Amino acid sequence: MTPSPGGVFEGRHHRYQPILPGKGYKLGGFRIFPFEVHHDVPCNNYLIDHFATGRILFLIDTYLCEYRFPDLNHIIIEANYTDDILEDNILKGLEHPSKRDRLLTSHVELETTKAVLMAQDLSGLQNIILTHLSDRNSDEARFVDEIKALIGQPVYAAMAGMTLCLTKKPF
Repeated sequence: MTPSPGGVFEGRHHRYQPILPGKGYKLGGFRIFPFEVHHDVPCNNYLIDHFATGRILFLIDTYLCEYRFPDLNHIIIEANYTDDILEDNILKGLEHPSKRDRLLTSHVELETTKAVLMAQDLSGLQNIILTHLSDRNSDEARFVDEIKALIGQPVYAAMAGMTLCLTKKPF
């Protein structure tokens, strides 16, 4: 297998199977459904089912998600930046104005994260894990607090070394 000029692997290998959006896959006890999202490069996200974990939505590297998913138990979702912090950083010269243009077509702003969450079936939700927070254009504590106040379920900000128990039924 060799990468094509665009960086995509071409050809076949006994251990290589391309993941195609809209096609379901089984891996051990997991059922995985990749779906396309809006990003400045092609990108898949995933709906994952397992008897022990329940249904997990994994949603990052997008600026919009128009899908609604039933029976979610866990959501891992991007909350990359918020407009007010980004604008402040641009005014202070900490970010180049062109950064805003790229973010608008590649990453989830906090208010969009909230809207995506509110569009989902949260009746069985146990927790939300915020991920892909910008080092400069987000505020971890604020994001966690705002999502928790909106949803009323445990909310965590992902960090290196973090361990969470994702089970279908709470202890």
